[in-house]
Amino acid sequence: MRLASYHVHTIFCDGNNTIGEMTVAAVAASMTDIGFSAHAAWPFSSDWNMQCSRYNEYAAEVARVRDAYADRIAVKLGFEADYLPGFSAPNPSFYSRFDPDYLIGSVHFVPSGKKGTQAPPWPVDAPVAEVKRGIDECFGGDGKRAVQAYWAAIREMVSCCAFDIIAHLDLPRKRNGELNFFDEEALWYVRELRETVKTIARSGKIVEINTGAIARKAMDDVYPSSALLCMLYRAGVPITVNSDAHSSADLTCAYNRAHAAARRAGYTTLSYLDGSAWVQEIF
Repeated sequence: MRLASYHVHTIFCDGNNTIGEMTVAAVAASMTDIGFSAHAAWPFSSDWNMQCSRYNEYAAEVARVRDAYADRIAVKLGFEADYLPGFSAPNPSFYSRFDPDYLIGSVHFVPSGKKGTQAPPWPVDAPVAEVKRGIDECFGGDGKRAVQAYWAAIREMVSCCAFDIIAHLDLPRKRNGELNFFDEEALWYVRELRETVKTIARSGKIVEINTGAIARKAMDDVYPSSALLCMLYRAGVPITVNSDAHSSADLTCAYNRAHAAARRAGYTTLSYLDGSAWVQEIF
């Protein structure tokens, strides 16, 4: 069985290790594929998105390591590209100049629900206090509205952007255990999931099972939830398993749990990148 992660971060963004160190660790862990996916919001930068001045350096370093380890592991160049309407999007029009092997699409920020204001977006993937403050400031404390806005942004990104993998699909769950700002079993929430699955199925995009929240002890579960994974399977949506690793020790964190979750949902194959084509292989 191939052992891969196409969602890996390094010191080029908010990771803790170099591309070389991550690759050495991947070889030691008997991984067959490693894909680097620096946080990217081209043409903008931030504390955790890669600086625009380093994109070419990043691509060159991945190429150098790919060539150096070609006989031991398949090394791929990617970006985890943020979707924030009017600012950045996971589209080739932004990233093709760097010749990536693939793109991951992410929603980390959701536009404010307040009309006619310049309020900053809601940071979905942030410490608990920031997530709570964002719900209060952007949606008047209404968790349902905040979550509905998140899913609307996901559907919009999937429909209008050309990328390969959808990252940590139900990200609001990360802080819901502490904040309890929505009910995952509520009928309105299930409707949001169903509508999103339809959109994804029409797009042909891949959904990742992401173990990053387990590694960073933010949530004792993978993304997506078991209920959402079952919906994705019934809709014929392909999946892959990614660690979202920010440290070399987490490259295959909780993969046994991710594979078990996939099998419970009905999956028997995962998506892997061969050359420029995604293929299905039994796991």
